Amino acid sequence: MKKHLSLLSEKFKSNFFKSIFSTSILIGISRFSGFLREVVYSAYLGTSRIMDGFLVAFLIPNFFRRILGERAAESVFLPMYIREREKSEKDANDYMSILFTTVSIILIFGIIVLYLFSPFILKILAPGFDKETFNISLKITYIILPYMFFIGIYSFLGSLLESYKKFSLYNISPLLFNTVMVVAIPLFYKRSPILTISFSVLVGVIAQTAILFLGLKTLPIKYRFKISFKDERIIRTFHLLLPIIVASFIEKSAIYVDRIMGSILGIGAISALHFSFLLTDLPFAVFSIAISKVIHPYISEKEVYSSKNNFKNYINRGIILNLIILLPITLFFIIFAKSIIRIVYLRGEFNIQSLNMTYLPFIYYTLGLIPMGLIQIFSKGFYSLLNTKTPLYVSGFAMIINILLNIILVPKFNIAGIAFATSLSYWIHSVYLYFKLKKSMERL
Repeated sequence: MKKHLSLLSEKFKSNFFKSIFSTSILIGISRFSGFLREVVYSAYLGTSRIMDGFLVAFLIPNFFRRILGERAAESVFLPMYIREREKSEKDANDYMSILFTTVSIILIFGIIVLYLFSPFILKILAPGFDKETFNISLKITYIILPYMFFIGIYSFLGSLLESYKKFSLYNISPLLFNTVMVVAIPLFYKRSPILTISFSVLVGVIAQTAILFLGLKTLPIKYRFKISFKDERIIRTFHLLLPIIVASFIEKSAIYVDRIMGSILGIGAISALHFSFLLTDLPFAVFSIAISKVIHPYISEKEVYSSKNNFKNYINRGIILNLIILLPITLFFIIFAKSIIRIVYLRGEFNIQSLNMTYLPFIYYTLGLIPMGLIQIFSKGFYSLLNTKTPLYVSGFAMIINILLNIILVPKFNIAGIAFATSLSYWIHSVYLYFKLKKSMERL
């Protein structure tokens, strides 16, 4: 431990740590603006039918965005693109053009399919919704589904920037999305609640995506509309992507199980889980995601992934940084939980009853903050080695544990039992993933 702490101190001024520091600040600014957005949500929507309906409606495009956007782009495309670029810029541009075109077509097709099956999907996601809440959720879904296309493109553009270790624009761009939401809701919500919250999502994501083109101008990237389903690189990409799709489905299914159980527990339960998890998610996003984002392109380079010691050093740095930062935050959140909720949310429609509903889930979600960060690091380790199957198997195991813990804990702890089950499954997930990665590193 002393050796690694010394390493952190000696190399703090390196590009690696400078990148983590600047990325954390930019993600922090973006997440803070996102937090302001949620504060606006809590003030205008509270734990209401519209908020419950919006959260469930947003699950549908968000799920496919994570699979074909963030997961495909950051987990498979980024390391594959770096490998192609190490051969030549021509190979890299050719690979990028084919994959970008293919994924765009898939996203458009997916949106069309979702328009047809949204009512059926919503009934599965929220079986406890009454007719009024269901209709609200369905209307929002129909409006925001194009979000899926733009955020998918956004993720690919962002991964291109990150592959060149250009982290700034990608990580600050969500500020545009959140600004649109924060401005639009106070101005137009009372006039037309459902249309305001829905169309502000679309306007925000278009602005967020468009700004990334400014960063790409300085890079040697040349896109051409090109389709080739026989290209070996594309075949390999989708071969690697398949386990990630299944793993994403498993991880999201665990969240959907939480939402389903929350919908059964009554009005406001889903919103309480949402607002409590957002508090925990803030330090995770600002620090853990920043650390993993910066580490990923480094460990995807041949000089690192082909060397056991170099690879191990980067993973160990990620572990230590997460522990140093997240442990004191965990203790602080648990000790001052009620005060934090009161300061952040207690206004407008978010009343004392909402605070009491959110308090215990927040504490139990916080217990899972450290393993959330570690899972990010370990998963990036596997993806940089182009191993997407192991995280899939571990995610499946963790989901089963989460569902079993939900069944055991919800009758005893009510809403808080859902958060407690999630945190316990995170710990099991992270420990299991660590030992699997350790074995993989020994074989380098």
